[in-house]
Amino acid sequence: MNLKHYAIFGTDFSVKGKLIKQLLAGNAPAEFQGLQGKNGLLFSETVLNDFIEEDYKHGNSALIPNENRALRTFSSGEKRKAFLQYLLSQKPDFLVLDNPFDSLDKASVAQLEEELEYISKTTVIIQVFNRKEDLLPFVDTVFKVKGEKIVESSNALGFLKNQKVSNFSEIKTIPPAPGTFQEIPEILVKMNNVSVSYEGKSILENISWEIKKGDFWQLIGPNGSGKTTLLSMIYGDNPKAYGVDLYLFGNKKGSGESVWEIKKKIGYFSPALIELFNRRNTVLEMIISGLVDSVGLYQKPSDKDVRLAREWLKILNLENKSGKIFTELSELHKRMVLIGRAMIKHPPLLILDEPTTSLDDKSALEITSLINLIAKESETAIVFVSHRTEKGLQPKAVYRLIPSKNGSKGEILVE
Repeated sequence: MNLKHYAIFGTDFSVKGKLIKQLLAGNAPAEFQGLQGKNGLLFSETVLNDFIEEDYKHGNSALIPNENRALRTFSSGEKRKAFLQYLLSQKPDFLVLDNPFDSLDKASVAQLEEELEYISKTTVIIQVFNRKEDLLPFVDTVFKVKGEKIVESSNALGFLKNQKVSNFSEIKTIPPAPGTFQEIPEILVKMNNVSVSYEGKSILENISWEIKKGDFWQLIGPNGSGKTTLLSMIYGDNPKAYGVDLYLFGNKKGSGESVWEIKKKIGYFSPALIELFNRRNTVLEMIISGLVDSVGLYQKPSDKDVRLAREWLKILNLENKSGKIFTELSELHKRMVLIGRAMIKHPPLLILDEPTTSLDDKSALEITSLINLIAKESETAIVFVSHRTEKGLQPKAVYRLIPSKNGSKGEILVE
């Protein structure tokens, strides 16, 4: 059986929109030949998270009925494989894949791609994707979508040939720090042979890592290697950080400084943060709120604070959106604003956890160009976490976590 497979490419395209709803309801547009009246299912992180939540509350996930451990303890690759098998057990005519490779390491991407190639022999695949390197090799037709409308159609080879990434914004310099942080040592983070385990399972083994003023690190490692655990020991309130040889800003973790005192010295961004900012604050207010570490703005800012925030908006090319409500921005602009918010004080340390995940190529370049500029123009140390190699990113060194049966070990790679 010679099946035809499709892909949908579009910035800010959502599988929650009208086009995908029509497909899944059996009302496929004419462009999707032969899918009218057919049964389709959605493979997406949102649906998978619903299964994880159900398993967490009731411990009876349909995805892993024969397993004795919680679904949330599976690696990202394992979760997606179980979800895929569950969908296939329902014998759909077609599957809609919503950016299936987001947040997966290279090995997991290769495994999932091989699995999908096998599935494509018997099931029609419709892939929604943002990054051209993610386009599945067996796709026949690529649709470019603007809003909810198909505006262009081409074969896969033609799409890849014509898909050029525009030059990202030319940014000159960043605004100065509004003040200085007192008594910041040269070494911001110091770990000496730190090991972490949960419920008898080793996560990290003998991790030794120093982050100094002005450093630019990329933190890499496969899914389940402990990157999140490592970050939470620095930025979060992970109890595993107490009682080990870990120093933050010159003080041993747990020796007196509160979590909030530590967080004042760290700028942090993760796409997951976007959902926390759901009030009707303007873009300008969002930037200013970074000066007072608040979710939103609850007091009248000074003229000096407003001027500084406007300077940041100029750098971000968002001057004309200063009065716009934050929640109404595009995904890229939300991330740019929150990175600006995290940097407005020039914190000693900036942690960026998967800042480019789910973005298209052009948007990812906008983010990496901004990060490169921050590294060049400030004394802020940067830790950039990403599963994929980002074109144009210029870290000075890479810290790689290498899994082993006794927990992940660390390795330093100099760029």
